[in-house]
Amino acid sequence: MRQSRLALLVFVLVLAVLAAAMAYVLLSSSPSPPRIGSYTFEVRYSNLNWVDALAFAPDGRIFFAERLSGSIRIIRGGSLLPTPFFSFANVDFTGERGLLGLALAPGFPQDPWMYAYYTHHDTANDTFENRIVKVQGSGDNGTAMQILLDGIPSATIHNGGVIVFGPDGKLWVVVGDGAVPSSAQDLSALTGKVLRLNPNGSVPSDNPFAGNASANPYVYSYGHRNMFGIAFHPVTHSAYVTENGPSDSDEINLLVAGGNYGWPIVRGIAHTPPYLDPVLAYTPVIVPTNAVFYTGSVYGLLEGDLLFGDYANHRLHDLELAPPDYDVVTIDSTVATVPSGIVGVAQSPDGYVWVTTASAMYRLVPVTGPAAAQAALPIAFCGLAVPASPRNLSKGHAVPTRNAGVPHRERGPPQGVPRAVVRNPA
Repeated sequence: MRQSRLALLVFVLVLAVLAAAMAYVLLSSSPSPPRIGSYTFEVRYSNLNWVDALAFAPDGRIFFAERLSGSIRIIRGGSLLPTPFFSFANVDFTGERGLLGLALAPGFPQDPWMYAYYTHHDTANDTFENRIVKVQGSGDNGTAMQILLDGIPSATIHNGGVIVFGPDGKLWVVVGDGAVPSSAQDLSALTGKVLRLNPNGSVPSDNPFAGNASANPYVYSYGHRNMFGIAFHPVTHSAYVTENGPSDSDEINLLVAGGNYGWPIVRGIAHTPPYLDPVLAYTPVIVPTNAVFYTGSVYGLLEGDLLFGDYANHRLHDLELAPPDYDVVTIDSTVATVPSGIVGVAQSPDGYVWVTTASAMYRLVPVTGPAAAQAALPIAFCGLAVPASPRNLSKGHAVPTRNAGVPHRERGPPQGVPRAVVRNPA
């Protein structure tokens, strides 16, 4: 009996030692939550009217565009002001039309101009066009409006409309093919293009087709189907756009001055010169929307990555791009999700990332403490990443994935199973 009790005691002690050792391995091998981070979205404002663009002013005000009202609104001191900053007249909201883009002048509010892209309905002639305009601000009110570029063909689909100032001080505008795919290859047309303007609406002298009598001088790149995001790399200052495919081949494209991205002749990773391939293609489609390169310090190793929303799966994606050219994706992961499709993506001056859906604004926040540590343990112990749905490949390179809530791990060589390359259609 005594020997049996002794054996049982030894057995219990061995189990206790093994359990303690396993716990030590788990805890010591798990990266600290503040360094890697797990993230979630918190609702900041709800019951909104299809917010598709955000602009953060240095003085703390948040300007946003309501696609379905044609109004630019202001949040000041955490409260939505009852009177819009500016409301455009004769805005058409049919299909994908409406107030589609918003950008503050780089020197705002000392340079008090707000830039916008919207669909105008000429009621006298019953015609429609997209316009790029600027509105002069005086405090919380917009006063005079100036048209910078009009006559952009408008359809109920594929209007694009996202506008942003680049590091070069120029206004960049993405315009869809207006439901006329062949126009994307027509250099005289404004549809299916990325446009580049001076802040006063004139043509930059270094635009690739300036002086070309057979091309529209505002065109920077062409052969695009329908884009919903544009962002500039913090090191190279190169522009990247998110582009929607048809039933396949959503794309992330690195823009080259004068580049032809193939629509509608080729799509996806086609390996068909002179058409330029995307750095990443998605099949099945995810409907990528707005984008930003993260330059803050709130989210640790997300710094320098391309973050963009997807409308189909409600996810904020994180793309790590490999130097020196940043044209190869090493990791595509999900940072966090929201209840419905993401439309707008922007970074606030304090380093937080905000996204919008049709009815709400969300702010991305780090998850810290026991919840983050607990989420990290299985990954740290097993050394495994859970793959997302097989959908992507960057220029023939394997693209590992991370799931929402999975810690942002140390950057290293890509690991994973290659996905199918999307080639040009038959």
